[in-house]
Amino acid sequence: MKFSLIIATRGRSSELRRLFESLERQACPDLEVIVVDQNPDRRASTVVEEFAGRLHVIRITAAPGATRARNAGLAIASGDVIGFPDDDCWYPDEVLARVGEFLLRYPEWDGIIGHSVDAFGANTLPWGERAGALTPAMSWRRAVTYVYFLRRKAALGVGGFDERLGPGAGTPWGAGDDNDYMLRVLKGGARVYFDPALKVHHPPLFSGFDAATLAKRASYARADGRVLRKHPMPLWWMVAFFGIPLLRWCLSLPRADAGCLRFHWITFRGRVQGYSDSPVA
Repeated sequence: MKFSLIIATRGRSSELRRLFESLERQACPDLEVIVVDQNPDRRASTVVEEFAGRLHVIRITAAPGATRARNAGLAIASGDVIGFPDDDCWYPDEVLARVGEFLLRYPEWDGIIGHSVDAFGANTLPWGERAGALTPAMSWRRAVTYVYFLRRKAALGVGGFDERLGPGAGTPWGAGDDNDYMLRVLKGGARVYFDPALKVHHPPLFSGFDAATLAKRASYARADGRVLRKHPMPLWWMVAFFGIPLLRWCLSLPRADAGCLRFHWITFRGRVQGYSDSPVA
């Protein structure tokens, strides 16, 4: 079973090297690594050259934007299984072997999605789920690109990522691309299995309440609202989607923690803004 891993990279070199080192340790004899380089300098090229002869790496370039990069990678990927590791994530040694074993053993499943943890094994996604079929509601909590692996037919069958969404897209919607893609995969009839024991390392998405983190939170929240407008959910789910950050804001009032209050209010406001944005074609 051949794997194609598509890595959009910009502004990172030591993190990309760490990812490559983890890929080198995988028990996967047929591995194609597609690096989509969006750097104005040679930082990614230097890392790729270091691993010449150690990994089968194809380096291409694309216009700015993580989704544009992934679509460029999809256009040339030749693997039976396709994954999308972030350039700052890294794999435990057994990840690809476990994915390959699962998909070979269970041909009725079109993909598998794992769990995100930090360098110490602590969850970087706050939700707990039982193993089983991924549902649209679960996708909102679980679908980050670096933890899912799809058979070629499922990965290519939805027309690629929405290039209006995601980091570097040049729009107000700086995330949501991974969930939007997975929701379309599920709506297309694919069956994806969630395995919480399949873990991928990734730094925490939000590490504090500084200005950069709050700006990132605002962009992510607005993207979530946009994706909800594109993929309507049941009324109870929408009440939770908008109500939970507002409830967290209220619960933070007694502590008078300004950073926490701003974070939850920005989340609520961003979701409302994104949902109120012009309808999605």
